[in-house]
Amino acid sequence: MSKIGYIKASLKEDIEEQSESLIAIGCSKIYVEPKENLNYKNKATLAKVIETLHSGDTLIVTRLSILSSSVQALLEIMFTLEEKHIILEAAKQQFISNSSYSLEELLLYLSEFIEDIRVEKQAYGIDRTKQGGKRLGRPPKLTAKEVLKAIEMKRNNTSQQVANRLRVARSTLYRSIAKVRESA
Repeated sequence: MSKIGYIKASLKEDIEEQSESLIAIGCSKIYVEPKENLNYKNKATLAKVIETLHSGDTLIVTRLSILSSSVQALLEIMFTLEEKHIILEAAKQQFISNSSYSLEELLLYLSEFIEDIRVEKQAYGIDRTKQGGKRLGRPPKLTAKEVLKAIEMKRNNTSQQVANRLRVARSTLYRSIAKVRESA
């Protein structure tokens, strides 16, 4: 009856944080899913871990979302572990598969799992977008060219007149000019 840990790189928890948690729990061996295998359908390390576990062993993860990205895949993994009489434990969620839970508790674990997956996918999408060089959020009201033109216009006009001509609020004009001056 050994305790085996399983780690997957995620944006919510890094590998070091997960491994420290699993070592503190008393895992005798810890398997790490490489970043290349983060495709949830192709987790070679997880398949290897499940194959090496024996009846009565415990597979420990920090959160259920480490195992899969869908409820169906999680249930398939849990049924596979149940067939082999392997206990699944999610340390941070205080979930142990051989314990009995009320319906409310099971729904709570399920909603935490779904929320973790949603947050993970959102963070992954934001990270990919930033790496692609795309800007997030609302586009600026004034382009850099317009701000330079506004600075030139301010020499002969009031800030309100310049803002009116560019069809922006005076505060937007001030903020845009400040950003250009900071970057210069």
